Amino acid sequence: MEQNYTDDTFLARWLNNDLNEEEKIAFEKTKAFQEYSKIIEKTALFEAPEFDQKSVFNAIQNKLQNKQKVRKLFPNWAYAVAASVAASVAVLLGVYFMMPSETIYETNYGEQLAVVLPDGSKVQLNAKSTLTLDEEEWKEGQRNLTLEGEGYFVVEKGSKFTVSTKMGSVSVLGTQFNVKKTQQFFDVKCYEGKVSVESENQNTILIPGNGFQRIEGTKGKNTTFKETSPSWVSGESTFEKAPLHVVISELEKQYKITIDHSAIDVNQLYSGSFTYKNKEIALQTVFIPLQITYVVGESGNIKLSER
Repeated sequence: MEQNYTDDTFLARWLNNDLNEEEKIAFEKTKAFQEYSKIIEKTALFEAPEFDQKSVFNAIQNKLQNKQKVRKLFPNWAYAVAASVAASVAVLLGVYFMMPSETIYETNYGEQLAVVLPDGSKVQLNAKSTLTLDEEEWKEGQRNLTLEGEGYFVVEKGSKFTVSTKMGSVSVLGTQFNVKKTQQFFDVKCYEGKVSVESENQNTILIPGNGFQRIEGTKGKNTTFKETSPSWVSGESTFEKAPLHVVISELEKQYKITIDHSAIDVNQLYSGSFTYKNKEIALQTVFIPLQITYVVGESGNIKLSER
């Protein structure tokens, strides 16, 4: 009987290196093998948290089922690579599209997207984020990006690299940093090198372990942290004295839910974290310490109230 190379059991054995020599040789001669190998090769371009084989396997199956451009190929917790180099583009998660010289990368609820920029710099976008660049500017050596949402940047050395948001801009030559701009909240953390932050007439130079945070309408403040990379790339959002509305917004983005917070004070500050892998645990982690009651309705939407 001819082997079905899209069979779940066969692919699982291949991913686990359980094929015998005869099966391996036969499989490597097929077009299917080339397709699967490309997915794994592209995914490995970004130095993100280790992905499990099940995620890769799911991506392979989805690729076979739909050869057209799709909004989402991986489940909630997996990665993609989009290489913006000439006409060679690989998109495995999120949305990528172009206008005349403008390139836009977007993620949906619970999605992440890893992008390799024209200069080799890397960006990982968190859920519900948008990254925009002008291809013509980059060809001229102007490394400018616009961000709405959250992104972790690993920048290759070169000319000035600037990330602009509606609440401030971040400029570097080559470094690693995280930028979050959502609603009325702006947060930057430097993990390597030096980062220059400009926000509402404030200019700050950050070194590793230092951050800058500003709530719209207030003066920005310097912060410190100990982690060596953003916790969200490993499936957990962490906050240090952040307004509760920022935390609620992040919960909504990661779990595709609507939270009615009209009955509580959303300007109170929250320090802590929540997981992306279990909604119930995430809700308990955020709201129980603040003595906030949450009720899940039939539609899955959530209503908050003070205890």
